[in-house]
Amino acid sequence: MSDMRISVIIPARDRADKLARALASVTAQTESPREILVVDDGSCPEEAARTAELVAATPATRLLRQERSTGAAAARNLAARQAAGDVLAFLDSDDWWLPHRLASHRAALAAPGAVLSYNRAQLTRSGAGTGRGTVGRAPPARWPLRVAVAGWNFVGSCSSVCVRTDAFRAVGGFDPELPSCQDWELWLRLSQRGRFAFLAEPLTFQDVGPHPRITTSAQAVEAGHALVHRRAAAMASSAAEQRYVAAEHLWTLAEIESRFERTRAALPYMLRSLLRCPTARALKRAPALALRAISGTGGGWA
Repeated sequence: MSDMRISVIIPARDRADKLARALASVTAQTESPREILVVDDGSCPEEAARTAELVAATPATRLLRQERSTGAAAARNLAARQAAGDVLAFLDSDDWWLPHRLASHRAALAAPGAVLSYNRAQLTRSGAGTGRGTVGRAPPARWPLRVAVAGWNFVGSCSSVCVRTDAFRAVGGFDPELPSCQDWELWLRLSQRGRFAFLAEPLTFQDVGPHPRITTSAQAVEAGHALVHRRAAAMASSAAEQRYVAAEHLWTLAEIESRFERTRAALPYMLRSLLRCPTARALKRAPALALRAISGTGGGWA
């Protein structure tokens, strides 16, 4: 287990201030990574200079520079092609880790058949560290992994995930053509190659502050979800699996509407989801979502 080499991959664009925090959390790990690869994805000259200074001051860190931005997915793929580690640990430049995060994932990925490990993440705003809920759940026990992942992204974002390098390369990495949901779509493909190991402890702080992110664009989120769902739906074979995946898709659409404060538009999706297949996720969240929809108030994802 101690021989497992980990490459940390951090894409960044015009975020030198947040990158400093992310890098500090990596260098503070109780078990150090093999290397840290920072991809400057087309930052402006001032930010690019600050990023280069940070990288130069951080041990075992290498800078990959792209003059023109190609997006976080392509930036991660670029670093993954050059990574020397057995495992890829992704970290977004606006997020950060607890010190024992990599040690915990090393242990999880040592289990036979594990191709991906993920931990629960604590949502926070602008680095304040205050709790705003968590993301990342254990797979629904009723369904095979491929069907569970096809239903919804219970894994969470890249900052909570480590992937075996050989598995990542075998499936072709992230799809940079997607407007959003590139992480979920990759989890779909990886779910057919082996086990996912879940760490219930919140080892990641995920910054959901007001700074620009893909997930703050309703158009990008909706378009990406629609494209990925078409691929996800093909992974369900039996009628029961198809109903489950369709119901979870409808429920996610309800939560997207609520997230972008179109709460009344969420009601039809919510009702259709419950009629198609009343999933555990929907039954748990329905009262709060219905209350927000009826009252007209906005709300985030639980």
